[in-house]
Amino acid sequence: MFMKPIQIPSDGGKRISVLGIPIVIRIHGRDTGGVVSAVESHDVPGGGPPPHIHHREDETFQILEGEYEWTVGGETFIAKKGATIFAPRGIPHTYRYLGKTPGRLLCVITPSGFEAFFEEIGALSPQQQQDIPRVIEIAKRYGLEFPPPQSP
Repeated sequence: MFMKPIQIPSDGGKRISVLGIPIVIRIHGRDTGGVVSAVESHDVPGGGPPPHIHHREDETFQILEGEYEWTVGGETFIAKKGATIFAPRGIPHTYRYLGKTPGRLLCVITPSGFEAFFEEIGALSPQQQQDIPRVIEIAKRYGLEFPPPQSP
């Protein structure tokens, strides 16, 4: 497949809200033949996803603004602006934004496809997004699993 170069301006991309978190799809997989997508997350203090496992794709994160606490594969660490984190498929991971002002990170998803999960959740009303069993059911269709919490 022949792909064309893609250039997205700093204010470009598709903006959606996922569980109250502003997300910008910078590069959609349909524009790369499914090879890669890039999604930017604008995180609020204390915000971040619950621990989860992707069964179809790997994620590479670049911290653009702020400081985050990460747990990837059972290892917890602090990552600051400029840090890069690789979360391979099949490995549980999560992060929590530690700053007082909004944080930003870029997530490169390989192969693409998971950005459609964000679009599907973003198309729901804020009230529908609070229906956690519904969100979990949608997640399953994208190979996303939320493992039960580990007791200390």
